[in-house]
Amino acid sequence: MASDDSYMAFLNKANEDPSLGYPRDRPNPATQKVGSNTFKTRDEGVSPPSPIAKLLEKGDKFYVSDADEPFEGVALKFGEEMLPDEETFASLINHPNPAEAEIEIFDPVDWDRNGQYIDLIDAVTEASEGRDVKVYRVVKDSVRVEYWVVSVSVDGKLLVGVRALAVES
Repeated sequence: MASDDSYMAFLNKANEDPSLGYPRDRPNPATQKVGSNTFKTRDEGVSPPSPIAKLLEKGDKFYVSDADEPFEGVALKFGEEMLPDEETFASLINHPNPAEAEIEIFDPVDWDRNGQYIDLIDAVTEASEGRDVKVYRVVKDSVRVEYWVVSVSVDGKLLVGVRALAVES
């Protein structure tokens, strides 16, 4: 058995403030929100088109993973007729290092093999009036990724769609 002094030292250590030793201007990993979204989904002054907004307003659209997260509308100023490549997409969402971003592009049918997200894909297709829809898989860290189901608006001014966080352990 441990002595009373060593046991008391153990208890004191276990009850220390977890923020000790972290500078005040840096986020404390002990209190940082794990699922926070650091990527931009909307530019100021724009909102997702009606078909997407109507589908999401019910609040019942989730990406099923280890942490069933809700889908969120996407509306980013774009100005191109074709969907962006990986690096351009990373720049649009404010990835901290677009050239090094881990991004894969999928066809929606390959991404949604079980037909679980057809209504979301259909809403994005309707919002873009039938333009090409793609799924961008953006790696955040070793277990978190984001899925972006997007297309280009008819006038080419916006990248529109939905985004959800997935935890894949």
